[in-house]
Amino acid sequence: MEKFKSIEEELSTGDLILFHGPGPESELIEYIDHSPFSHVAMVVKLSEYDQALLWTSDEIVTITDVLDGKREKGVHLLDLAKVLDFCNHKTAKNGQHYKYTWRKLNYDKPENFMGLLMHFMHKIDGTAFPSLEAMALHFMAGKLGISTGSKSMFCSELITDTFVHLNLLPLNTVINSYSPGSYAENHDLKFLDGAVLAKEVSFVYETL
Repeated sequence: MEKFKSIEEELSTGDLILFHGPGPESELIEYIDHSPFSHVAMVVKLSEYDQALLWTSDEIVTITDVLDGKREKGVHLLDLAKVLDFCNHKTAKNGQHYKYTWRKLNYDKPENFMGLLMHFMHKIDGTAFPSLEAMALHFMAGKLGISTGSKSMFCSELITDTFVHLNLLPLNTVINSYSPGSYAENHDLKFLDGAVLAKEVSFVYETL
């Protein structure tokens, strides 16, 4: 088990952080998905920030969005360490805590990689987070090959759409058919342009 501090310098834009949540909603997502993960988000490193950031869609309202300065649930770009610290302070009634897994994106990024990412992030930042019921309906529709085109985005839908806009998944990808478990090591995910996700690395974050 790695410590966050030992891997922090190795994080790069496009890497994924997978979360195993302890709450009932997380347990339901993992049960339906047959996966150990209930949330997925993307690491973003910007030259103007010393710390790693997290591109995510969730219900956190206590951390400021780097892109628009707001504190709202939904799609936002947050300080990664602050997100991990926030999760560390959430404990389920059975005493369980969040668990974290890192998957590095191995990819020879083209010159326009960050430009594509920044354009997409600014375009959809602030998109609403769906209710659990709406999330389930979007996901089930996706599994039937139906793109919902909704005005809200759940976590894996956001990450999948981001990869599409980075030209790493086909344009015709049904983004709401992907779940956090789609990005687990045991899932045969096929990226374009030779990109691959490295093996899962579990880590702990030590709250100060």
